[in-house]
Amino acid sequence: MARENTILGLDIGTSLIKVVEMKGGPKGAVRLTGVAIRPSPPGVISNGVIVEPQVIGMALKQMLTAHGVKTRQVVCSVSGQSALVVRPIEVPRMSRQELADTMKWEVERHIPFAASEVIMDYQPLVDPSELPEGAQNMEVLLAVAQEDLVNAYLETLTVAGLEPVAIDVEPLSAARALVDIRASEGAYEKTYALVNVGASTTDVSIIKKGGILHFTRPIPLAGDTVTRAVAEGLGKGPDEAERLKKEYAQVLHPERDAHAEPPAPAVELSTPPAETVVPPEGPRVTVMSEPEEEARKGKSSVFDLTAELGSVPPPRRPSSAPPATPAPRPVAHEGNGLADQIARAILPTLAELVGEIRRSLEYYRTRYPAVEIDEVLLYGGTSRMPGLDRYVGTELGLPVSLADPLARVEVATKDYAPAYFDEIRGVLPISVGLAVRDMLD
Repeated sequence: MARENTILGLDIGTSLIKVVEMKGGPKGAVRLTGVAIRPSPPGVISNGVIVEPQVIGMALKQMLTAHGVKTRQVVCSVSGQSALVVRPIEVPRMSRQELADTMKWEVERHIPFAASEVIMDYQPLVDPSELPEGAQNMEVLLAVAQEDLVNAYLETLTVAGLEPVAIDVEPLSAARALVDIRASEGAYEKTYALVNVGASTTDVSIIKKGGILHFTRPIPLAGDTVTRAVAEGLGKGPDEAERLKKEYAQVLHPERDAHAEPPAPAVELSTPPAETVVPPEGPRVTVMSEPEEEARKGKSSVFDLTAELGSVPPPRRPSSAPPATPAPRPVAHEGNGLADQIARAILPTLAELVGEIRRSLEYYRTRYPAVEIDEVLLYGGTSRMPGLDRYVGTELGLPVSLADPLARVEVATKDYAPAYFDEIRGVLPISVGLAVRDMLD
């Protein structure tokens, strides 16, 4: 049964801070009772790592106050290519107790930083007792973060007046909102590629049948790269290029009219403060405690990078894939319109991005030839660029859908127009997945 509680899911991105307030109920029902989104203060996040916790914390506190959010308990995600590793690893078959002893030493082989000051969690992808009789090895999902990275997030939450319930990782959170929540609809019968086209990084994750995170890879091409292409192609400054990208950028295809109208400007992500907020319902623990049945199924709610710390301490400041053939470029029609100029300016960047996505999937297929990828779910702020989903699907030869983390969520706030939720769905998978971490059956 889902737990009846109210909690915040917090996703601090390079471009945007996203907060959702969710309430769990009986029979697996989950409701969204509040949402707040605002731009991240400039210069406080570097490569996904918070470098100014005080600044982010104050911005978050002001944001929650402005939107009338009273809930204090929060699940937050961490990111950062240089300070966080999330990957499946292979080890000899062993019991859970043997695995606990082994992982203390095994971790050093799989991280690019010193293992002396890290926070680690892990989970067998298949319970050792359920491995085939002749299996010699087993796969374990490993998550390791530098302690300074986690402490920077904890300090941010303290400044904002929030109480951390757990700290999770982004691929697992997104999988929870896009796959686990749809398990009753047969989502566990498919293998998905989740592609998060954010501001500074595009993250590719493979969620294989059963809802198991099986592969992750960050790509250093994303929305900011597209903005730079617009700036260079049109001779504009960064702010103007960002505005033009949001209003006019699109991927044109041969069958589209050469003089198609530019897309309507995006709905602004700054909205009037929310007024109706459900209050918290009671204290929550700060350490991981999942049923053994959940662990056996490999569900993505088993990680908590604060669990190894025990009680949360006072915060303090702080493999290569084979080459692949580049993807063909999308086709832009000749024309004198601004939209056509922007479309031509971003062609090389989009081609390179899709080529790297394809390279990631080819590498995964090389390692796991028996696994078929059934569908690509596209999300992140740049995913809503008109025509991008169709182009990605054409070049990858796979079905591509725009991810909808609210498809199985009851939107129980009337403070925003439905059009606003249509606009922001693409940036909510991680925050929704964080909030429902302990709400799903």
